[in-house]
Amino acid sequence: MAETAVRKGKWLPPKAVFGFLLPNFLGFFCFTLFPVLFSLFMVFTNWTLKPAVAFEVVGLRNLNDLLGVRPLGDGSVVVCAAYVVCALLLVASLVGSLWSHVVGWKGSRVGSAIMGCTGVALVVGGLVTGAHHSVFLVGLVLTLSGAAGAFRDEGEFRLGRGVVPAAVFAVALIGIVTLNGSMWQAYEPRDARFWQYFFNTVYLMLAIPVGIASSLGLAILLSDELPRGPARVRIVSALLCLVAGVATFLILLGLGHGNLAFLGGLFWFIALLGCAFGVVSHRTVYYLPHFTSGVALMILWKALYNPKTGPINAMLNRLLETLGMPGEAPTWLTDYIWAKPALMFMGVWTAAGGTNMLLYLAALSNVPKDLLDAAEVDGAGRWSRFRHVTWPQLAPTTFFISIMAVIGGLQGGFEMARVMTGGGPAGATTTLSYYIFMKGFEDLNLGYAAAISWVLFSVIFVATAINWRFGKELEVEP
Repeated sequence: MAETAVRKGKWLPPKAVFGFLLPNFLGFFCFTLFPVLFSLFMVFTNWTLKPAVAFEVVGLRNLNDLLGVRPLGDGSVVVCAAYVVCALLLVASLVGSLWSHVVGWKGSRVGSAIMGCTGVALVVGGLVTGAHHSVFLVGLVLTLSGAAGAFRDEGEFRLGRGVVPAAVFAVALIGIVTLNGSMWQAYEPRDARFWQYFFNTVYLMLAIPVGIASSLGLAILLSDELPRGPARVRIVSALLCLVAGVATFLILLGLGHGNLAFLGGLFWFIALLGCAFGVVSHRTVYYLPHFTSGVALMILWKALYNPKTGPINAMLNRLLETLGMPGEAPTWLTDYIWAKPALMFMGVWTAAGGTNMLLYLAALSNVPKDLLDAAEVDGAGRWSRFRHVTWPQLAPTTFFISIMAVIGGLQGGFEMARVMTGGGPAGATTTLSYYIFMKGFEDLNLGYAAAISWVLFSVIFVATAINWRFGKELEVEP
């Protein structure tokens, strides 16, 4: 049958192939393509589950209510336009700065120095004026990023077109800071909660670099094999760890420190596994929490953060008493300032020993041993070998992890907000994904929830495209 079809100039697969593929296509059209297209249709309607509200096509009203502003009295159009232009220039200059480093524009190191100085100015200005702590964090990120670009090995400190994006960034930032008061005295956002929750989403994503670095650090520690002697030595070492673990557990338990007894016994048990089975057992131990349900981990961390009965505050209060320092430990999830950092710390702990660690372990095993040996023969130390040999070879893995982390960060936060904080306190931990749930299934405003979803999709698409465009250039050719 296939030969007949080829002889006629057309190739038609057998009907059996269509039969096998039909369920997959039907599932895709029914459960993926149709819901996506229908949600796009709902963006331009007032679709709701409230029976008293009549269906109506509203055009761009949902997007206008979501992203627009309304004047307070006689709002200055010039101020609003200048503020929007400065914001667009800020984003464009960041992209241009990334591009200058990727293609190696002359002056990119000077541009990085300008970015770093801008970050220092933000940090100092935020501390002096008592600004929101996010200003300090943004300044700190800019400072570290600028320092990393300014002190890299490639390029020279001289002027060139690489300075232009950094200069535009500094001017745009000054413009936003200058116009900020006038802008929000003349206008107010139509949906202030959207911008607050968008800020929360981006704020929580600041933990992504820390999580990636933690995964890489664990992978490096677990990539080297433990020294293993004869079977007799391994057995004796395991027995010594067993005896030490039992003794530690009984002594601490007798002193009334039940939690410390458990932790001490667990430490020696992990050491016993390492002596008996090598580094593979340690890799398994670090990855075990990944098999636990996310909701179960969140309930556990919620109990750990409990300000009255949680062990974290118990240890911190004991430490403060020992040091003679006044005050009490933070209330974490019920404190507006500490709620987001608490979730970020939990996210880093969860991600450090997860899939990213396994990806880095696989990538480290593929680093050519010949290159490392050659670098060692040339006199390169451990840090130099990592920086100039290992790290470039990890670029494809880091590129993949970064893209997935950014996508997950923009989409994430729903489970943590729903289980641990309910979005509070005062919306401090509500992210865009949780806001979509609130609008769609609490307020029953599905059209508005669809508009938020498509705006979030647009942000994810742009962020992924930028990451793909610039990150792809940094990969090492095999």
